[in-house]
Amino acid sequence: DLIYCGRKLRDDQTLDFYGIQPGSTVHVLRKSWPEPDQKPEPVDKVAAVREFRVLHTALHSSPAYRDAVFKMLGNKESLDQIIVATPGLSSDPVALGVLQDKDLFSVFADPNMLDT
Repeated sequence: DLIYCGRKLRDDQTLDFYGIQPGSTVHVLRKSWPEPDQKPEPVDKVAAVREFRVLHTALHSSPAYRDAVFKMLGNKESLDQIIVATPGLSSDPVALGVLQDKDLFSVFADPNMLDT
């Protein structure tokens, strides 16, 4: 959506119709689409523990891998792509907080933190 002087601009009108002059500020608002309701699939705890062990080992044994993961999570565009590709993630403030904090991410990636 485009906003000028507190009004939403309609697609069928020209900028002249709204009296927009060169140098005027028009704000762009990104639409957020509601996520479809999806029932979460049951988690295979054994497979989850195995995956978290691999992630944890890679994060702690390879500085290059760790730096690449944290660089990706620190990039807003990359994080937005992860959020869009993961159903339910945008409505989970805890998971979003973990992805945005390196220390929390490292703690939560520890397989010993899983409830097995």
